[in-house]
Amino acid sequence: MLNNSEDEKSLNIIIEEIKLELLSYINRRIRLFKLDAFEKLSISASGLGYGLIILAIVAVILFFVLIGMAFFVGELLNSLAAGFGIMALFSLLVLLVVVLCRGKIKQSILHNTIRFIRKVEADEK
Repeated sequence: MLNNSEDEKSLNIIIEEIKLELLSYINRRIRLFKLDAFEKLSISASGLGYGLIILAIVAVILFFVLIGMAFFVGELLNSLAAGFGIMALFSLLVLLVVVLCRGKIKQSILHNTIRFIRKVEADEK
């Protein structure tokens, strides 16, 4: 039979081994959490980047459409200044509607963002 001091040494060795394995497990879990967060962040960033590219293209198209409409209305009224003035007023009206609806727009963006993040999580499972 082992004496008491040998039992304590054996127990201390087992405790140290368990401690090292637990630290290794915790470090691996932290690393997995970081990688998971990086993956979700990169997917979200790519979606945001794509959305910004589409938004920029739509803005350029809208700009040229408004310029074209200004020239068209200007020809109808025989005054380019009047055509551009009417289109400027139309743009201001659209801006006013957007400002008045900012709460609904923010809420819609928030809900779409949450839905996108939930979809990313569901795709992982």
